[in-house]
Amino acid sequence: MMCRRCFVGLLFSVEVALAVNAQLVDKVELYSGLSVRPSGTMPVDAHNWRKGDVLFFEPLDMNVKGFKSRLTIESDTTALVTLPRRMREGEYQVTLHRGSQQQCLGKTFLRVPDVFPHGTPVAAHRAVWDAPGSAPNSRKSVSLAIDLGIHACEIDVWRTTDGKLIVNHDAVFQGILLQNASYEEVKPLRLSNGETIPLLSEMLDMIKPADVKLNLMIEIKRNKSEEQNMALVEDVVRMIKDYGLQDKVCFLSFGYTICERLVQLLPECTVYYIEHMTRDTTKRGKPYYEGPGIVPFPQLKASGITGISLGPGLVFVRHPEWVEQSRGEGLKLSCCVVSDPENIIKSNNLNADILVTNTPVLAQRIYLHYKRNQ
Repeated sequence: MMCRRCFVGLLFSVEVALAVNAQLVDKVELYSGLSVRPSGTMPVDAHNWRKGDVLFFEPLDMNVKGFKSRLTIESDTTALVTLPRRMREGEYQVTLHRGSQQQCLGKTFLRVPDVFPHGTPVAAHRAVWDAPGSAPNSRKSVSLAIDLGIHACEIDVWRTTDGKLIVNHDAVFQGILLQNASYEEVKPLRLSNGETIPLLSEMLDMIKPADVKLNLMIEIKRNKSEEQNMALVEDVVRMIKDYGLQDKVCFLSFGYTICERLVQLLPECTVYYIEHMTRDTTKRGKPYYEGPGIVPFPQLKASGITGISLGPGLVFVRHPEWVEQSRGEGLKLSCCVVSDPENIIKSNNLNADILVTNTPVLAQRIYLHYKRNQ
């Protein structure tokens, strides 16, 4: 038979275990890999923060000193940690303390670089479409981007057979091949939020006011014929000049000749060539540039193209050396399309020139961390 003292001790052990493993918050994001500045701040996000919550950062390296910080609650889901003046780079186990209760939130790696990155401005891929009442490349999605305060929206432009410049991502929309359709055929089509397919002129009207800080990153879609490509480029350039918005637009395209022509007609604007791989990029140990896809960086620079757009699979996995190689040629870097926290953070640590993303709210939060800690 268990004595009273043992029984009370068992109850106490159970209570402590319950307190340590309490479910206090959920949907935790620790932003592992983030660059931080001693005495600065860093975001830690979760649902259900409470006033008085404290985070303990316990280093996994015994030579690094841990620290604790009371959270500054910005909302029910967002909080800021104030970092100590003396801290070192390393991996930390993070525990939330709320009164007598504790919850292990997981591990995070905090970078303490000698030179703090300036971060990477955000461009919403197809604008801010993942929100109620919105749709990709819609007027609503651009309006939301203006409200969010991000740097730019990436939009996609086609030309109808009668010369109308329309905004849509896919070549075929609801069974209609847009580049071979008249505007009369396109007008009845509806986006998922009920809007008609926008005209480029409508998007330009939205960003033209001086108090609107949003820029447009215009992807010139590659058509089936070079004649269509050049007609599209020339009509877009003409419209940008008519609006006088050269300082609020940049361009990108998978088409190398499209990028070359843009540079010739609008040399004052940034033009990103989108690098992609349609086949193995090495042949007998040497770069393999034949066929569509890869253009040597010196050739891009010589043609006047000002930037290169690399996807996360290239820039972070298969060819990280391309970052330094492109910069060695003086090319700007666009990371496209980068939507997960890990790669958004990597893009900011790289000081990429722009980040194209499907998660602009998350990307903007991370970017503002870098701006706040300059």
